[in-house]
Amino acid sequence: MTPTPPPAPRLPLRLAASVHRAGAAPGDPAPYAGEDSFTFVRLTVTDAEGATGHGFTGRFCAAEVAHLLNGAVAEALGRKGPMPDLMRQLNPRGMTGVVVSALSALDIALWDLAGSRAGKSVAALLGGARPSAPVDVTCGFPALDTDALVAACAAEVAAGAQGVKVLVAAKGRSVAEDLARLAAVRAAIGDGPALIADANCGWDVEAALAFARGAAGVGLSFLEEPVRGNDRRALAALAAEGIVPLGAGQMEQSADRFALLAEAGVRVIQPNAVFVGGIGAALAVAKDAAAQGCAVSPAGGWDIVNLQWMCGAMTGGSVELHRAQARIARLLMERPPDMTEGRLVVPDAPGLGLNPDEAALAACRVG
Repeated sequence: MTPTPPPAPRLPLRLAASVHRAGAAPGDPAPYAGEDSFTFVRLTVTDAEGATGHGFTGRFCAAEVAHLLNGAVAEALGRKGPMPDLMRQLNPRGMTGVVVSALSALDIALWDLAGSRAGKSVAALLGGARPSAPVDVTCGFPALDTDALVAACAAEVAAGAQGVKVLVAAKGRSVAEDLARLAAVRAAIGDGPALIADANCGWDVEAALAFARGAAGVGLSFLEEPVRGNDRRALAALAAEGIVPLGAGQMEQSADRFALLAEAGVRVIQPNAVFVGGIGAALAVAKDAAAQGCAVSPAGGWDIVNLQWMCGAMTGGSVELHRAQARIARLLMERPPDMTEGRLVVPDAPGLGLNPDEAALAACRVG
């Protein structure tokens, strides 16, 4: 399926990309995926009338992504004329990495710009399929001991979350230790709420299989990214066991890769607009997945972006609310979306509904 493009802006446009690293406030979860966990690229796109859109992408090769946006991309969009096909110009061989990350931020910024100019949310521009989406909350962080883990998950369910996500394959814990932690969470939250285990590509296929077998009685809704590199052959071997549904894709950047994941037996497809090429690319992946009978549940944080396309054009599927990313959301929105009766509600504001804290962003700028 062809990605849905944002409404074409009138060129020339001015671009400015910068790298930021969000700091912690009291109570924020500790980093668990490296010191750069909360590094991101922020892009502003400004048109001739002074209207501005904001776009973002994640931490990988952040300085290189910003350099590309401030260089070749800014040059291409700084001239009068029709909107160029930047994917064809910059990435004719369909590679992933820096180019796709940069174009993710650009696409998101252009959608935000279009919404701001139209006085409508991005979700409304995409069709306004629903006003809100059910929430799975990522709150089961590796730094928590078992008692604190249980308390965190139980509190989210009590607040209305349809499900909770627990990180596994981390902090050197064994499969048996992770299974015991999950069993304790299930006992605390009861049988109704969804319970998701996320291994962040942390296991080989043997360990993943041992975990899946051990978790058979825990009632996992799905097991997210269990094997290193999202290796499709290993995923296929795991899926063939039929023990637990598999999810994957939060940082994948190629429509072909998503198709291969679905062919391998992944039943929950998880595109994230800040990585996959933007809102249009995420939607294309999601609609293809839904046509193949897969569930769609974006992951990897950035709910402030993914909520918009999930509610704008998808009639089903949950949105991840990632508690560790609160430190980023606070920089970009005065009031980030939070659960209301177990759902995230699309902000009633133009574009993405952002209100960036420019002073705080300047203070955490890198380089």
